[in-house]
Amino acid sequence: MVDSQNSNVIGVDAKEFVNSPEFGSMNLEMREAIMKKYLYKESRLVYDCLLYRNKSKCFSFNSKESIYAKKVYRTEDMVMKYPHPYHTLIDNPDACIDDPYIVIGSPVGPRQFAERVATRETWGGIRDVDGKKVIHLFFMGHDEDDAENDRMIREENDKYHDIIQFDMRNHFMNLTLLAILTYNWTATYCPGIAYYVRSDNDMYYNPRTHISTFLMEDRSRALIGNIVTGSKPIRVMQSRYWLPKSVFPGSQFDPYPSGCFVTITGDALRTIVETSEKISPILYFDDVFLGMIAKEARLTLLSYPGNTLFFYTQAFDPVSYTKMSAAHRYSPVDLLALWQIVNR
Repeated sequence: MVDSQNSNVIGVDAKEFVNSPEFGSMNLEMREAIMKKYLYKESRLVYDCLLYRNKSKCFSFNSKESIYAKKVYRTEDMVMKYPHPYHTLIDNPDACIDDPYIVIGSPVGPRQFAERVATRETWGGIRDVDGKKVIHLFFMGHDEDDAENDRMIREENDKYHDIIQFDMRNHFMNLTLLAILTYNWTATYCPGIAYYVRSDNDMYYNPRTHISTFLMEDRSRALIGNIVTGSKPIRVMQSRYWLPKSVFPGSQFDPYPSGCFVTITGDALRTIVETSEKISPILYFDDVFLGMIAKEARLTLLSYPGNTLFFYTQAFDPVSYTKMSAAHRYSPVDLLALWQIVNR
């Protein structure tokens, strides 16, 4: 439960708090204060564990949540429709008015308040790297029949002006559609950027290292990331990544950049949007679909060097975490702990 009078979280985790009746009854300042207090308190446990205890069992990310589907998917939900006249419910068309060099974008769910708080407290707050302007934005869909959260999202954006929300259904199956709408929005309102960095909200990301090391040179029509080759569709219905033959009959995907973290040159964004109208079906795997677009549009796929970008949580070492650009599968609590250690 939540004691709103004392701004304490009592025996409740972040997800339970965000979905509690008390959460909706508070103003934004109270919601943020309680969430920050909870996240920093829990992150201190991870912080102490990483520095002084068994470093292999410190992180709180639950990997099982990312492997198994909560229920078997319907095949009719696996194919996206584009083009389609989707609109913005929340917009910030002046986000790039100061001509940033890089836009960092994170796909996020409307109820992922803890993730947004943790991101703003860490790498999402970086605004300059070696003289290059950087901005961060959240891109999201819409939860149907959740007017209370709609109001809270608007309040949050009124304070931070960093949310773009489209009137498309918020669902795992719609990630590719969200990506296309995101690229279209960015190409329209941020046409002068050199790079768009797409980072999942469960990433440990070090913009200073990433940008200063890899993104200071000019590139054109390129996708940069961990390039996956020889990947095959999973035919197991219980998997979160199930893809039946009726939707994708092929036995192997085209090479693609892993979707958890990919950098796209600014001039490639419009090409991606235009090419997406020519490819059918539009798969719900946004990274696999990006590989299909790269092949069709002849975009260059570039790999980061080793020990730079990781698919999975990495064993902790302060030196390696300072040098790496990004690693995947960290909870908001993990992210805060790592950020405090690396930036001591």
